[in-house]
Amino acid sequence: MLNIRLAEPSDLDFVVSCNQRLAAETEMLMLNAGTLREGVRALLEGRVPGRYWVAEMDGALVGQTAVTFEWSDWRNRMVWWIQSVYVVPDARKFGVFRALYDHVKFEAQAADAGGIRLYVDTRNTRAQAVYSALGMNGEHYRVFEDMF
Repeated sequence: MLNIRLAEPSDLDFVVSCNQRLAAETEMLMLNAGTLREGVRALLEGRVPGRYWVAEMDGALVGQTAVTFEWSDWRNRMVWWIQSVYVVPDARKFGVFRALYDHVKFEAQAADAGGIRLYVDTRNTRAQAVYSALGMNGEHYRVFEDMF
């Protein structure tokens, strides 16, 4: 049985581990563990805008996603940004991310959000196929960044 729930502070180790694996698998990055841990803790404790959801399958944590918010003056509503998507390898292809996405979409619609967005590394074609299968499209925007 698959269950989606808001992540709690007790999920800190799982979420940190997932984010470390996500960065390594998708962008070949090794994140600073201390910085990552404090960033995750800030969301889990509600000190910054956003939240994590986790997926449990048969009582074991198997996936996660985060949401942060962006004000859209064009829509006069918040747009929800999906971030930090990760499903443990043994749970892939069992609909874990679909369940997480459906849950986030329901919550976003209930909150009267203007929509859901996410960004994906251009090399991560597997994730792009999953997002397309969910009905998302990435045809007309490209994200540029200047990270510090």
